[in-house]
Amino acid sequence: MSKKPSNKLDTWGNETTMNMNPILYQNILASPYFKSLYEKKTFHEIVDEIYNEVYNLAPFIKGTAPSTAFCCLYKFWTLRLTVKQIENLIDHPDSPYIRAVGFLYLRYVLAPGQYWDWFQYYLDDDTEIEISSGPRPQKATIGKLCRMLMTEQKYQGTMLPRIPVPIARDLAKKMEDYDKEAKKDNGYDDEREEEDSRSSRRSRDRSRSPDDRRDRRRRYDDYDDDRRRGGDDRDNSRDYYRRRSNSRSRDRRRDDDDDYYRRRRDDRGSRYDDHDDRRRRSHSRSNYRDNDDFDDYHRRRRRSISPRGSRY
Repeated sequence: MSKKPSNKLDTWGNETTMNMNPILYQNILASPYFKSLYEKKTFHEIVDEIYNEVYNLAPFIKGTAPSTAFCCLYKFWTLRLTVKQIENLIDHPDSPYIRAVGFLYLRYVLAPGQYWDWFQYYLDDDTEIEISSGPRPQKATIGKLCRMLMTEQKYQGTMLPRIPVPIARDLAKKMEDYDKEAKKDNGYDDEREEEDSRSSRRSRDRSRSPDDRRDRRRRYDDYDDDRRRGGDDRDNSRDYYRRRSNSRSRDRRRDDDDDYYRRRRDDRGSRYDDHDDRRRRSHSRSNYRDNDDFDDYHRRRRRSISPRGSRY
């Protein structure tokens, strides 16, 4: 009788801290949000909480305050998830953040030698998520997240559990082989497409006769002639407009000169008129004075010869 496979997930490392960075661990325990999760006792309640509240995978918000995603991650650790529950998380259809929290859980609690068995099937998953917060959040795919968790020792500024050097080299080699195999699988289609494009180019070249090439050369020559003629026309057009502009400027200068001399003549004429008026007024005043003197002279003379004015 075969033994039933165990549903228990084999974990590795610190059973209390979940192998988390001590600062992150202490801040999660002191978080009011994490304390509000005490009343949630089941796996499905935490899954619903992630679905409703998690929008990115940043470890911290506003300094060292732990994020909602990492509080739910540690809450899962207190429930000690089974293999079936982990599979439910990383294949969950409702939210990519439920899946991403599942991959983070595996990175923190699994022995490094088991990473490849879990992550290898998701390296090409192109579901997009945000892995940082802020006005310009950093985005990545689920596949890129899995590669990052297997190759890097830090995640968004916080330390991950250390991967021994031999295991890290083995993981890098496996990913390299995986990528080569994927390229090889896609290479047949690429080569076939390139061969089709070559054959189509050859068929087009064969279909072109010497007459076609001569016609094409003739069309190019005609095109060059048109361009040269067009250039001459443009030059003639520029000369025409240049001459027209010069003539207009000369006309404007001539009109300005006429206005200047007209104003000057008018000013001079007004000055002459004023001078004549002053001369006439002066002459009239002098005549008036002369007439007065003449009258006085005759008046005195009449008095001198008058019998009444005589002494005898």
